[in-house]
Amino acid sequence: MRRFYLASDNLNRDRISISGEEARHIAVVLRLKPGDVISVFDGSGYEYQVSLLSVASNLVVGRVLSRELSAAEPPALIILVQGLARGEKMDYIIQKSVELGVGRIIPIQTEHSVVRLDSQRAENKIRRWNRLSLEACKQCGRSQPPPVEELSDLGTVLKRFSGMPGIFFYEGCKEKPLRALIKQHRQAMLERGTVIFIGPEGGFSRDEAQLAEDSGIMLSGLGPRTLRTETAGLVALSILMYELGDLGGCR
Repeated sequence: MRRFYLASDNLNRDRISISGEEARHIAVVLRLKPGDVISVFDGSGYEYQVSLLSVASNLVVGRVLSRELSAAEPPALIILVQGLARGEKMDYIIQKSVELGVGRIIPIQTEHSVVRLDSQRAENKIRRWNRLSLEACKQCGRSQPPPVEELSDLGTVLKRFSGMPGIFFYEGCKEKPLRALIKQHRQAMLERGTVIFIGPEGGFSRDEAQLAEDSGIMLSGLGPRTLRTETAGLVALSILMYELGDLGGCR
């Protein structure tokens, strides 16, 4: 069934109103008609089955048939702090992270970041990445689009999440297996969430790893092979989601 995003203020009891690009897509691209049934999510975790009452390119009106809490959201919050990567790598990271269940994404500028964005370019990128997050939600069945926050830096993010379990993935760290860290801190991760740090193409510097460790963040690696930045975060997310009861694990 086709899925569409609806801002919650466009829901009035058992009636919904869809305008803008979503209305045009329903009316012009898909050519849906009154009586057709669509699925709508409002970003708060709820999913609606809606029967269309009227269809026009500027406004679609429907009647809510049912409302239920989505089962597609993961049991634990995982925040991805991602070192800024080149080209379309960030697009790929955002799309796949959303599919895997990430809760929010924070891009950061690091010592080894090749990409440098001024404020205007950063603003445009963030807007685009949030659109990609929403589209990935539609595709994978999630009902809460993870926000992609404004570009930040490592020091700021470390201070912000000082009270949350965190794992900093550093190639130079071989002695702290991820699975052991999850087992040791599983309850705290389920209750308070987890923030994970992934470096850009060149990885994190030794100074950045030291800063993270001094801030109380756990250092870990992802095995004996060197992973690309667009692979590393997805591997870490997959392992965490499985061990915390998602992606085939037991909730």
